[in-house]
Parts: sequence; C-alpha cells; structure tokens
Amino acid sequence: MTNVFPIGTYKFHDDPNFNYQMNRWTSMGNLPVDVVSKTATKIKNLHDYCSEFMKLAGEAESNGDIQRAAFYYRAVDFFLPYDDPKKEAIYDKAVALMREHHSAYFREKRIRESRISYDTRHLPVWHVPAATAESKGSILFTGGFDCLKEELVPVLIYFSDAGYNIYYFEGPGQGEALAKEKIAMTHEWEKPVAAVLDHFNLDDVTIIGLSLGGYLAPRAAISEKRIKRVVTWGIMYDFFNVVVSRRGRLLELFLRTILFLKLSFMINVMVRMIMRKDAYTHWGVDHGMHVLGASTPAEYFSKLRNYSLKNLADKIRQDVLLIGGSEDHFIPISHFHQLMKKVKNARSVTGRIFTARESGENHCQFGNIDLALDFISNWIDFQRSRTGIRIVNERWRN
Repeated sequence: MTNVFPIGTYKFHDDPNFNYQMNRWTSMGNLPVDVVSKTATKIKNLHDYCSEFMKLAGEAESNGDIQRAAFYYRAVDFFLPYDDPKKEAIYDKAVALMREHHSAYFREKRIRESRISYDTRHLPVWHVPAATAESKGSILFTGGFDCLKEELVPVLIYFSDAGYNIYYFEGPGQGEALAKEKIAMTHEWEKPVAAVLDHFNLDDVTIIGLSLGGYLAPRAAISEKRIKRVVTWGIMYDFFNVVVSRRGRLLELFLRTILFLKLSFMINVMVRMIMRKDAYTHWGVDHGMHVLGASTPAEYFSKLRNYSLKNLADKIRQDVLLIGGSEDHFIPISHFHQLMKKVKNARSVTGRIFTARESGENHCQFGNIDLALDFISNWIDFQRSRTGIRIVNERWRN
C-alpha cells in the first residue's frame, strides 16, 4: 500500500525522552524535520519544551496549517502537568484541530462515532467500516498509556482500506474517557473489551494493543474467547519494571522491598522529595497518578505492579504477534525475549524486531509506521487464511 507516514528517525535531542517524543510527533503529524531540529536546540527542560512547541502551535494555526498546529499542541499537551490551568484547553485544541484536519472522514461516515455504557459512565468508540466490497473481518484496536484516538486516524483508515472493519475505543484512563468522563485506568482490560464486543456483537476478532496495549490486549484475550488473534504493537511484559528500572536497578529493588513491607509513607516521602528537585520525575509520577487514579506516589507504584504478564502469558491461547524495536528507549529488548518464552501455550507465536536500518527501532516504530502496519496486516491476513488449522507452539522469528 502507499506510504501514509514519513520514514526516518532523527537525533533531535540528547535527552532520550524528548528525542523520542519529537520523533513521534514528526512521524505522526508530518512535522518539518528542520523546524523540529531548530526548536530542539532551544530546549533544556520541560518548561522550555512546552514553551517552544506552544510558539510553533500558535504560528502554524495562524498560518492555517491545521495538521501541524494540531500536533504541536499535542506535543505541549503530552508534557504539560495536570495541575497546569491550560491543560484541558490545550487538549481540547489539539483534538479539535485533528478532527478538523480529518473532517472529510467524519462527513463521509468513514468514521462512525459511538458512546457505549461502561459502569455508570461512557466510553467513546469509533467504527471505521471496511472500504472494500467484502470485509476480511473485525479488528479491535486499543491504545496505551497516553495516545489519543484522534492522532491515530491514518492508522485506522489504513486497516479500513486493507479490508477490515476496525473498532477503536478509548478505555479507562485513555483520551476522552479520562479527560471528559474522568474514568481512571484499570489493569482488568477484559472489562472494557467485553463491553465493546457486546455492544457491537463482535466475534472472531483480532485485537491490536499499542504500547501499554501490549499488556492490555493480551490480558483481555485471556478471558475473552471472542478474540482469536492478538497483536502486541509494543511489548509490555512488566510495566513496573519498565517505569522504575530506568532510574537504576537499586531503586527498583528498594521500591519492591518497601512495597512488599507495606511502608508506603517511606515511598511517599522519598518520591515527593525527588519530585521537588526533578521536573521530569514530577511530571512522570503526577501523570501516572492521574491516569491510574492514585492519590499518592506509593499507590501509583503499587498499582503499576498489576500491569504485568509474568504470571499470565502462559494462559494466552490465541495466535500471537509480538512486535519490538531494537533500540526502544522505553522497553528493554529483554522484555521481548522474556515474553516470547512465556507465551508457550499460544496457538502460534510470531516475533518481529524492527531495526534502525529500517527506521523502525523506536518504541512502536515511530520512524517507519507503514512498515509495521504492512507487517501486521499481512500477519492477520495469513492467520485468517489458515483458520481451523491447529499449529501448537509454532514460532516464527523474522
């Protein structure tokens, strides 16, 4: 299929988190590399990051460049603390501009919006019907810790053009469900998944989980037998390890021990002290507490431990595709291999690690998204073509 996204990863910034997010928005929003590169030289901290991208957003909007303005605002929204009074307005601005950029899809009913009941509130779901004469089947797509449905419109249209009915929902802790319905995330992802499957009467479904969705999707598949194929577009074997190990093995062991001993007050004192001195830690913990609905740092770290496939992966029975990046700054490549070994009772297992030579080394392949989409689509096509053939513990490594 024709490439939708630009190809290439760039060294914008020495800080791996800033650098990754700049590559992410450049890829997703087709941002000009030279402008992002120049802007990166002015960024030394989170305040600079938000301030500089806010300037770019205003300039692009004034010039009528809707797509780029949307993703510049999204860049600000991502790193803006939740206690900033501008937070909700900037989220609204980014979403509104993305919708305006893709307005034709809504007018032509290529994207059909629903709100389904969940507990006492509602979850937003988009249905994008197959654009072909005959449908190949249904895909249920779920994001992760911080993506928005509006930024993924081209991905949904890709699968529609490939012949699939695709359903994307923002579950607890995600996008509109968090920002407007105030629903915190749950590790029991089978609950919102069941609500979506029930509402649309879906069966024989492929579920794709992006980023943290690499935990959420397999977790849901264990309980939900209407799911026949699982794609983890970003490995998330153990979220607690991913978050805390970035500060060193010693801190991880300390936190695990303190949590085991239920000495929450020690964690709260220590983490809050670090948050006062380190803006990035302040943002990360504050962001995590808000998404998971935690009132203290200790509660946040305790909830993180629920997001693990260590003791669940052997319960997965579907066809499974695991996707990793060779230089993922966020997920250690060891998590890919650990999960490959653990998914031992799946119907079949396919593993694919994308590399820098392909511009696919980043987390979730931001740098060559089309390559990942083509691989996922081809894998789903193949798995559907052999429905009914039982192949136990088949392992492909491409």
